[in-house]
Amino acid sequence: MSTAVKGLVAYAHVNIPVTDVEAADAFYIKKLGLEKLPRPDFGGFEGSWLRLGPSQLHLSKVDEMPDSAGVMSHFALYIPADEFDATMAELAERGVEFFIEPNERDDFGVAVRSAFARDPDGNLIEFTDVALFE
Repeated sequence: MSTAVKGLVAYAHVNIPVTDVEAADAFYIKKLGLEKLPRPDFGGFEGSWLRLGPSQLHLSKVDEMPDSAGVMSHFALYIPADEFDATMAELAERGVEFFIEPNERDDFGVAVRSAFARDPDGNLIEFTDVALFE
């Protein structure tokens, strides 16, 4: 079993590419409910910083999305198991279109629920009740 370097505790943020910062903000703020944060001026490098609980999602503007054909690159957002169904219903009400509808699978004897959606630039987002480590 490997152990992380002592000072590495958790992710501070995840950064993803987007071609349209305003469209991405609209999706993540209006549809998912993330909170807009102030962002330093990086000398004309456009982007947005958003908050979800104790973590951040950073959006960085690119002229063209990287080719991810054949790759299931994604990030996953945790939903407590007892809130999963209600959260899926609220996301659908807010206009989130699921790439893979809410479903249940068996992960090594543990029932796991998940669904996948794409943001306006096609970034894949998993919504899952896989418990966080304590």
